[in-house]
Amino acid sequence: MRILAFEPPHDHAEGARLPAARGRTVVLLGHESTGIPPEALDHLDAAVKIPMVGHGQSLNVAVAGSLVLYKLAGLL
Repeated sequence: MRILAFEPPHDHAEGARLPAARGRTVVLLGHESTGIPPEALDHLDAAVKIPMVGHGQSLNVAVAGSLVLYKLAGLL
């Protein structure tokens, strides 16, 4: 099983380069203002950021979840 987190920090891989899921995948989406707790980050296989245009720092968690699942399904 692969554990992925979607967070905005600049040192994470771009979500646009994320391949479709080929097996069981757990997706962690952080709180809209505080993100994923630091103690959870140690247990991840990868942290990925969703590329955004403009000055926004985060997406609504429902929107982010929809984009992530669509990408992991291989539809983007």
